[in-house]
Amino acid sequence: MEVKHKKEKKEIKDQKNLLEWAVFWLSLLLVLSILAYLGYQTYHHKPTSPELSVQFWPEPTEMQPYRYHVEVENTGGETAESVQVEVVLQQDGKEVEKAELHLNFVPQESKREGWVNFSQKPATKSAVSARVASYQKP
Repeated sequence: MEVKHKKEKKEIKDQKNLLEWAVFWLSLLLVLSILAYLGYQTYHHKPTSPELSVQFWPEPTEMQPYRYHVEVENTGGETAESVQVEVVLQQDGKEVEKAELHLNFVPQESKREGWVNFSQKPATKSAVSARVASYQKP
């Protein structure tokens, strides 16, 4: 009789309540959904080369009156590494001064920013130009 009593207690302890089963099935559903989504993204992802664009505007301070804010955006499908940006100050069509900005990484679909300084004041707003000089694929 004692053996039967111990068996009944063991069976009662092993039974899971409704909340435990609900949490189990919900967790399983979430994990499988995430795996399916990641598999879909991996299958349909088409890598493209980095597409870099440069924007800049004056952003002077008291100590740096000829400072320019430079923003590089990558709209491509891969990361660009070791990005070199040249910002050139021109007067009368001739290059007067050149500043370079080095960015370690510009990941896909992101922006990175930096600042460059000139020692001379640009004559007009159109006297400053910027371009991406080089980058590497990691």
